Amino acid sequence: MKRSVINLVLFALFGSIALTTSPAQAQGKGPAAKVYSVHCAKCHRQDGKGIPSLQPPDFTDGKWQASRNNKQLHNGIANGIGVMPGFKGVLKPGQINALVVYVRSFKKR
Repeated sequence: MKRSVINLVLFALFGSIALTTSPAQAQGKGPAAKVYSVHCAKCHRQDGKGIPSLQPPDFTDGKWQASRNNKQLHNGIANGIGVMPGFKGVLKPGQINALVVYVRSFKKR
């Protein structure tokens, strides 16, 4: 029961972020784009494909996008994963949530 409530709250949170993120943010012109440029682009590059020698995920890859849910992306950004450091002490929760939406915007349609 407790887990269901937490999942519902997270779903509502991420859903509301997705609905309130403007097309400009998704196209690299909003606050999330600036946070991405400052904290993420040095390894993941502006195009989301990443520096090959570092072997980060390719955010434009639909299979990679489909293999992770928003909660997993949020946790990876907040806590780090592999060689990537965590950003929960650097970024506010809202900035991390916005980065999840921004990373989703790289998916090729």
